Amino acid sequence: MTDTAPAASLRVAHVELYVTDAEAAAAAFTDGYGFQVCATAERGGPEGASRSLTLRQGDIVLVVTQALDGSHPAADYVARHGDGIADIALAARDAREAFADAVSRSATPLAEPAEREGWVTAVVAAGFDDVRHTLVQRPAGHTDTAVPLPGFEPVAGAAAPGEPAPVGLTVLDHVAVSVPTGRLAESTGYYERVFGYASVYEELMVQGSEAMDSKAVRSPAGDLTFTVLAPSPEHDAGHIGDFLERHGSGGVHHLAFATTDIVGAVDRMRERGIVFLGTPDTYYDRLEQRLQLNRHSIAELRKGRILADEDHGGQLFQIFTRTVHPRRTVFYEVIERAGADSFGGGNVRALYDAVQAEKAEHEAAANADGETA
Repeated sequence: MTDTAPAASLRVAHVELYVTDAEAAAAAFTDGYGFQVCATAERGGPEGASRSLTLRQGDIVLVVTQALDGSHPAADYVARHGDGIADIALAARDAREAFADAVSRSATPLAEPAEREGWVTAVVAAGFDDVRHTLVQRPAGHTDTAVPLPGFEPVAGAAAPGEPAPVGLTVLDHVAVSVPTGRLAESTGYYERVFGYASVYEELMVQGSEAMDSKAVRSPAGDLTFTVLAPSPEHDAGHIGDFLERHGSGGVHHLAFATTDIVGAVDRMRERGIVFLGTPDTYYDRLEQRLQLNRHSIAELRKGRILADEDHGGQLFQIFTRTVHPRRTVFYEVIERAGADSFGGGNVRALYDAVQAEKAEHEAAANADGETA
């Protein structure tokens, strides 16, 4: 696919979560992660009534949407999955052209292009289960990312893009997805075929009796990467299988937020009440032999329980939050790249090890509760 193809112009516009309570979901992002509410909307129409709040930090824009009646798609989504990521919207120069091009490349159409107040939107299916991509063409001259879609009203006093972020999160680094066994090639192939994504990483990771296949694909614009994970058919399903069972299908299990100073960002998030997955001291005891760090000290990483890894381009630092989802599914990642431009093997392995450790800790706590009951 050439750079002149419609897909090459697509950029991340916003990520929409369907939630049980929009105000509570927004508060979790503002209180813990430093986002600010910058626009609100109450919308009706053929697909039902909803209330939405837009949150922004740096160039990251999130929308949390609550169904106000049973006909809105958020009602069915929440009943199936609980709160979760339902739409990864893509900004288009020409939404009609982008929609037609995607459908010609076998994208599944969900909503034909429609115009309202100068906005043009269309919807196609994502490459995994019931997540979708809304294609968004803004009216000429409209550049305010606080307003993601027609019908939203800006909130007075919200910080403008470029102002210092309370925590220091800057952009959406990647989106991690779980799909059922045998669906990895189908899901990543969808993005390669429909949107011209390129493969940037692939590995089978084996941990004891468990294993998962992983592949990362990146958009032509370079601003959206999907890391897709699936249980290996020859091994136990592990925590990816746990997600699929609790979520009820494939879907997004975490968003990764980038920062330019992970040590400072993690400190500020902890002060705000965010709880991160732990890492054993032995990890840091061995880190000096594994890596010659190009920024941050081992003492800083140990204190923050931050992971470090390296690929052909440089180093990266990351940490994962402990899930607070009632089904123990969706969580978040904070990542700093210091030259690394892809995913080394240790990056996905760190996710696997961290979630496995959280799973073991949860099971131990449950067993202890049972013994004292």
